[in-house]
Amino acid sequence: MNSTVYSGKQMWIWEVDQTFSGNIQTIISQGKQLGLDGFIVKAHDGSTVWSQFGQVIAPLKAAGFTVAAWGYVYANDVSGESAAAQTVIDLGADWYILDAEQSFDNQSTAATDLCTAIRSRNPKLIMGYAPFAFPNDHPNFPYAEFSRSCNVCLPQIYWSDFGITPSAAVSQSFTELHSFGLPLAPIGQTYGSVTGTEIHEFAQSVSSLGGVGISFWDFQSANSKQLQAIGQIQGFSSGNSSKSQVPAASKSGADATSTRAGGEYFVKGMPQDVQLNDWFYGAVSDLLTRGIVTAYQDGLFKPDEAITRAQAADWLNRLRIYLQQQGGKIG
Repeated sequence: MNSTVYSGKQMWIWEVDQTFSGNIQTIISQGKQLGLDGFIVKAHDGSTVWSQFGQVIAPLKAAGFTVAAWGYVYANDVSGESAAAQTVIDLGADWYILDAEQSFDNQSTAATDLCTAIRSRNPKLIMGYAPFAFPNDHPNFPYAEFSRSCNVCLPQIYWSDFGITPSAAVSQSFTELHSFGLPLAPIGQTYGSVTGTEIHEFAQSVSSLGGVGISFWDFQSANSKQLQAIGQIQGFSSGNSSKSQVPAASKSGADATSTRAGGEYFVKGMPQDVQLNDWFYGAVSDLLTRGIVTAYQDGLFKPDEAITRAQAADWLNRLRIYLQQQGGKIG
């Protein structure tokens, strides 16, 4: 079993066109800067396949990420939902996740039939399910049935919604899910008002209790501070050395890879005055990565400042060199 597909640090994508305006190169760039090992992309809703999965799986995998397909399932059309799942699995998904929630209450037969239909056609497929975090609060949900067919459980631990601390939420979830016998790779909260400190507490709690992986819901909802906190998380490696890692600690100085201001660390390789929610972030990130534009010696980009003719000449010359190196092509 290739358990590395659910280990590491991953990000959920709900709507691709709402994630960095659907710019796949920006999604890839951000994923690498945050040290992600993979993406978990919505691929179907019930029996309806979403075309977005087929559009992003190849470029994401080519960039070195694992790609999971996830589908929201309703328990009302086992044949249609299993067919949709098979369609996206056949597109090359590294693994598959059932997002099964309240519609499966008192639907143990549907859970068994759906899992059996998928598993019978994909005996070696890594399959997970993403249930409510606390089984004791959902006694009618078929945790046992899903656990019998799946390889990993991804509980939705949204501590802020629960009104408790991240560590308390992780501890309660792990305790209540222990009896089902699956590895746990929980989903953390990166929407609303959760703080970077809370995200770090969540990750530390998962690590200390033996979680095999970690992921966050979701890319389109996370603000820049939440993404910065994700970038600092280490210790959930899938062994894929192609991902850039953001250090949990930072050195002082002008180097943009270690900039710190106001107690917050910033995404590796980016000046602290260019943040993920800035409209120009994608362009600046891409050009800095290619070495076409540069930051100032103090580590800032100063996006609102005018440039001199000398600076313009320098950047144009960098562009000329880059194009020569690429054989005249930008790619």
